[in-house]
Amino acid sequence: MSEHSVRRARWEHLTTDELYDVVRLRNRVFALEQRVSAEDFDGRDREPDTEHWWAGTAEAPVVGYLRLVRPAPHEAHPAGAAAPTRVIGRVATHPDHRGQGVAGSLVAAVVAAHGRDAIVLHAQQYVAGLYERHGFARFGAPYDEAGITHVGMYRPGA
Repeated sequence: MSEHSVRRARWEHLTTDELYDVVRLRNRVFALEQRVSAEDFDGRDREPDTEHWWAGTAEAPVVGYLRLVRPAPHEAHPAGAAAPTRVIGRVATHPDHRGQGVAGSLVAAVVAAHGRDAIVLHAQQYVAGLYERHGFARFGAPYDEAGITHVGMYRPGA
């Protein structure tokens, strides 16, 4: 197996092949596997500050993905903590590549690039440990989103 390389681009710099592979992965994980019925493409992908991060190999160019967006005006975060300046979302790993550190390498790359910023995310509760290994801490009560238990997670800026 080849080592996974991490890449990032903003919307205007994604090739059509990269976009196609990202859409296929997000569809496979969120629509087909998790049966999320909410709209995946919410317009945030095209915002000028949104960063698309993906990992792949020569044989499989996109096996993991996440996007980094600016927070909504009233983005939830721990009381007394600095408001986040970034939000990680849409984290997906192809089933054939799970357990190989793909999502962890993406999160590590985002933290390396934006570790001075406060970052928030809304994790599926069963994978919260992945984010804790990268300095995120849970906040608030678990909640249901699309039939999946989620928990808020926050990483202060350095």
